[in-house]
Amino acid sequence: MKVLYAIQSTGNGHICRAKELIPHMSRRFQFDVIISGPKPQLDLGYPIKKHLKGLTLYHNKKGGMDWTKILFKNNLFLFFRDVISLRVQDYDLVINDFEPISAWSCKLKGVLCFGISNQLSLWKKGITKPKKRFRFTIRFLKYFAPVKIGYGLHYQKFNKKIYHPIIRSKVKKLKTFNGNGIVVYLPAYEDKSILEITNQLPYRQWHIFSRNVSQKKTIGCTHLYPINEDIFLKLLSGADGVITNAGFTTTSESLFLNKPLLVIPMKDHIEQIYNAFSLNKMGVKVLKKFSLKQLDEIDEWLKNPQSIKIKFENELSGLIDQVALDFIKQKFDQDSLVKVN
Repeated sequence: MKVLYAIQSTGNGHICRAKELIPHMSRRFQFDVIISGPKPQLDLGYPIKKHLKGLTLYHNKKGGMDWTKILFKNNLFLFFRDVISLRVQDYDLVINDFEPISAWSCKLKGVLCFGISNQLSLWKKGITKPKKRFRFTIRFLKYFAPVKIGYGLHYQKFNKKIYHPIIRSKVKKLKTFNGNGIVVYLPAYEDKSILEITNQLPYRQWHIFSRNVSQKKTIGCTHLYPINEDIFLKLLSGADGVITNAGFTTTSESLFLNKPLLVIPMKDHIEQIYNAFSLNKMGVKVLKKFSLKQLDEIDEWLKNPQSIKIKFENELSGLIDQVALDFIKQKFDQDSLVKVN
């Protein structure tokens, strides 16, 4: 059985998830890996056969999506050309992590495509959903990377097609403690805006991870770091709390480590709005913005951080087994249909 594993590289979460899935897939399948989107900030640790430009979501420096860049920096002609030229027909199955080129190529050429991602959980039955005005937007995600069968990842299991978050092995091995301050990862905000807050709250040590610095900087009680997996995990293990956008991976790992969370979803980012809504229902503090107007609420959270006790099951082997089983069922149904005709 030959498999193509296609990964979206916008954000670090997809790469983190892939690093955990690949060893389990290796026991079951012969497979190649392709990615689409920006250059990954983390090393996948596995040969990448092809890196496609794909579609990238851009954010501004004020906590929201940058629709001008999204519209004009994505090359739709190249996207459609890659959909047509990608040879998905050379594979028995495509396993897709919210990667649009391979998904649409499979749909065009009649190749089986299964999806594994947190995005796939958002429209499944039982998932906590925000106001109705977001329901139309969620339909867009269904068609961003369409799949035949979708395995959703979510903080809570609402049905048999939803699995718990895939937690990195490095995170599972961390020895947690408190006293090292607050870890901040808000890529949708410029450093200046974050420092305006932290400078007002000097009674805490702050550790900010930024795409805009190449080496560690210290400004008063605040330390700025470049994106670095090992440093991030070291500081996360001893954090008194985590302030982050509502991305799935960082929030899931913080919950796994029983760290208090303060979440600020990116404006107009439908997945993060859904994630934040679910987290808030679970007891996590959620703010619409991270600005001086919310200083009192941030201060209150710092003085009384609440952690959420939740246990995530390790379902990786079972998930890959289910993918293999569903593939056999799909092929059997196809073969049966051909014989009947």
